[in-house]
Amino acid sequence: MKILGYPLGWIMYGIYHLCKSYGLSLIIFALLTKILLLPLNLKSQRSAAKMRALNPKMEKIKKSFANNPQRIQQEQMKLQADEGVNPMSGCLPALIQFPILFGIVEVVYSPLSHILRFSKDLLTSASGLLQNMYEATGITPTGILKTREELAILKYASDPEYSSYFQSLGSDFMDKISSFSDNNMFLGFIDLGSQANLHPEAWTIGAIALVAIPVLSGLVNLATTVISQIQQKKNNPAAATMGSMNVMMYAMSIFYIWFSFSIPSGAAFYWTVSGILGLIQMILFNKYFTQERCEAILESDKIKNKGKNKKPGFMQTLMEQQQQALNAQNNSGSTATGRELRDGLSKTEYNKANTKAINEARRRMAEKYGDEYTDDDE
Repeated sequence: MKILGYPLGWIMYGIYHLCKSYGLSLIIFALLTKILLLPLNLKSQRSAAKMRALNPKMEKIKKSFANNPQRIQQEQMKLQADEGVNPMSGCLPALIQFPILFGIVEVVYSPLSHILRFSKDLLTSASGLLQNMYEATGITPTGILKTREELAILKYASDPEYSSYFQSLGSDFMDKISSFSDNNMFLGFIDLGSQANLHPEAWTIGAIALVAIPVLSGLVNLATTVISQIQQKKNNPAAATMGSMNVMMYAMSIFYIWFSFSIPSGAAFYWTVSGILGLIQMILFNKYFTQERCEAILESDKIKNKGKNKKPGFMQTLMEQQQQALNAQNNSGSTATGRELRDGLSKTEYNKANTKAINEARRRMAEKYGDEYTDDDE
């Protein structure tokens, strides 16, 4: 996480010194992240839109080969290849979100390094004074303060009762610590440098707000899941409902709450804000990408890509690999004895038909992208 924290730390450093508010800095950073990822998200949505436009044909394939799952998979892959649709292209934005979150966690864990930019030597001295304070006062750090020294230094150096232990570090150090501690209180009562606790010393409005952040994070994820399920059912009513998958998706809301209790409230606050922005973005995308617009996008991309000289795409490569596996099976001599009838064909005839269909799909993809093509031996 430290590697991820350095670049994000510089961004947070710049934002914080512009607005002088830790909470507002996290909101701006979440908004900036969404803006920077918008092109990727739009590309992902366009891919999803083209998949939606193919849903009727995909369902027709399922009905035509209801008793042959392998044939369904092959025909669907062939259809996606013909239409130039890559079902995996929507994964990248989701994958990028997690490194950003872990980087933010590191920034929140180490604000003295990433935001206040104290030198390593100064922080080493502060760490030694912190240990002296623990020995002199008999304080035993617990929770996040036990493992994250920078948060402990920030807490005790800004506390009038213990700040005298850190005076030797100079007035510049003490002034920056005091200022950051004041700005760390979002809305004046939410300490984003601390951690949510279900058993606080007192149920103040600040303690309640800290607990509300993880709960809100889970509710936002739940709302996102529900709206996504409703939209999916609306777009493809014939699709089968996957009960176990739905249970797992809803269980993620509980995971969001648990994880938000496990990290500093600043990181949980960023995650919650990012989730709210993502929910708003999803609703807007759903309104924009109607079924008619999805079909128009699919047709427009087909016309745009016609005649272009492109390298073989994901689907064509996958189909080629599938054909190689099929050929290896044919040559292995491991076929079952006797005639196994599939859709009225023997296994040999069935494999030849599959090979012919895959070759035909490869030929069309080659013509589409201007590539050379040679039939494989059947």
